[in-house]
Amino acid sequence: MTQRFKPLLVIFAAVVGLLGGAAQGAPAATPLGAAAEKPLVLLISIDGFKPSYLSKSSAPNLFELANRGMMAQGLISAFPSVTFPNHVTIVTGQTPDHHGIVNNTMTDPGTTQRFSLGSREAVENPFWWQESKPIWIAARKQGKVASTLFWPGSETTIDGLRPNDWLRYDHDMSHETRIKTLVGWLSRPPAERPDFATLYFADVDSAGHSAGPDSQAVQDSVKKVDDSIGELSRELKRLGLLERTTWIIVSDHGMASSPVEKVVSAQGLLANFPAARWEWLGALAGVRLNGASSEGVMQALSTLPHASCWPKADLPKRYRFGTHRRIPEIVCLAEVGYSLTDNPARKGPLGQHGYDPEDLSMHGLLIVAGNRIQSGTLGLVNNLEIYGLMCRLLGITPERHDGEDTLHQQVIKN
Repeated sequence: MTQRFKPLLVIFAAVVGLLGGAAQGAPAATPLGAAAEKPLVLLISIDGFKPSYLSKSSAPNLFELANRGMMAQGLISAFPSVTFPNHVTIVTGQTPDHHGIVNNTMTDPGTTQRFSLGSREAVENPFWWQESKPIWIAARKQGKVASTLFWPGSETTIDGLRPNDWLRYDHDMSHETRIKTLVGWLSRPPAERPDFATLYFADVDSAGHSAGPDSQAVQDSVKKVDDSIGELSRELKRLGLLERTTWIIVSDHGMASSPVEKVVSAQGLLANFPAARWEWLGALAGVRLNGASSEGVMQALSTLPHASCWPKADLPKRYRFGTHRRIPEIVCLAEVGYSLTDNPARKGPLGQHGYDPEDLSMHGLLIVAGNRIQSGTLGLVNNLEIYGLMCRLLGITPERHDGEDTLHQQVIKN
């Protein structure tokens, strides 16, 4: 054999050796075994679920998770205690003043578009979300797979990214379809399977609004959600994921009874200030001045019974709210159970939230259970702390946030 062919034979032999090693199961750069063992952090929101709703008879599956893991005395909402701001706080660890989703409805001087949770155009407009840094963004940037089955902010791009899996919110999607969809994502090969996933149920909140927090409708909705938690647990066991799943079950706020006789009329209070407009009404109300006199409007609002009003810069410091441009210049907060309206003929819901987050009726649910979680009880927990805990469980570096990052010391096993 000529000398010039010997290097070719050496290369050929090396390639054959590599291929043979791969065929015999030589380890890849990322071993399949390691991927197969990766844990799942599962964040489930049960909107409007008060801790008092939970018992062994009313919700046996949730009760069992709480018994195996840790349950808080209550989860304290960010101010205001309404849906969108608190869902965003939970996944960012930021106050609404910092993440910019200050209410379910809002305006911004940078756009003529009005934001509301029912507006598909607004919810999907990145303009509203760029100050928020949801956990799925950090997860994706750091090589994790994140899947959201409904969560505010997941339907738009933030820093040019969305979750790996996301859906447009569909209030009417059945529980069965939600579970089936999530299980489909979790059934993928290990490297493509979510490290982090969310699931959302609105039933308890809807029942609390329409029938009041002490109604049979709420009890029925609690059972319905609990049955779905049980079904998901069985599916996780079938997939071999149950022992590697950390459950973080939250609610965004509680619910208070708001009988019709506690509706407070604000009709006509702004009659002398034609430029001023009510931007928010209900348990929480806000006035956009549009050039009207702040002192004059405050004087007019001083006659409101069962409510307190402040220029936004003077809101109580404990609310950590009042600096963002999307907050109207004057903010009013009703006493628990009361609500403000500019149209007394319009009947409000029998249950409301949006009140002082420290009131017992506004406390939400927090259960942490499963993989790496101790058993025991927790006191009151601020929902700013959920983000840091999830980052610890996922092994990712958090974005800038407002939490103290101490919850993991109480719940994660050493």
